[in-house]
Amino acid sequence: MRGELQNWWTGLSQRERWLVGVAGALAAGVLLWALGRPAYAAFADLESKHRAAVEREGRVSAKLALLAQRPPKSVAAAVEAVAIDQFLAQSAGEIGLTLDRNEARGAAQATIAIATAKAPVLVDWIAALEMQGFLVDALTITPAPDGTVGMTAELRKSGP
Repeated sequence: MRGELQNWWTGLSQRERWLVGVAGALAAGVLLWALGRPAYAAFADLESKHRAAVEREGRVSAKLALLAQRPPKSVAAAVEAVAIDQFLAQSAGEIGLTLDRNEARGAAQATIAIATAKAPVLVDWIAALEMQGFLVDALTITPAPDGTVGMTAELRKSGP
C-alpha cells in the first residue's frame, strides 16, 4: 500500500503535488475544527454550569445563615408603634417594590397588591416578611407576558 502511494505521488507533477498538499491541509483543518469546536463548547458549558452552581450554593448558604439568626422576638410583634400598612410600604420601598394596594384591616392585618415585579425579588421579600414574623394568609402570584409577575396577598402579624 505504501509503495503504491509512493508511486502515485512520484507520478504527480509539481503543480499537482502542491494542489494535493493544500487540499490535504484544508481537509485536516476542517477535521480538527469539526472535532475541536464541540469539545470547546462542551467545556465552556461545563464552566458556566459550574459557576451557576457555585452561585446557587452561596445563595442557599446565605439563606440558611439568615434562618439560623432568627431573632428571639419577631419584628412583627415588635412593630406595634407603626401601623402594618406603613411598615409594609416602607419594607417594600427599601427593596424597590411599589405597593399598588395597601389596605390595613385592623391593627394586625393588611391586604397588599403589586402590579409588576421580578419574581425572585418578590418571593425573597415575602420570605423576609415571614422571617420577621408575618403570616401569609392568602397569596396569588400571576405571570405577565413581559416576564414579570403580579401579586396580591393578605398578611397578618403573628403573636398577641
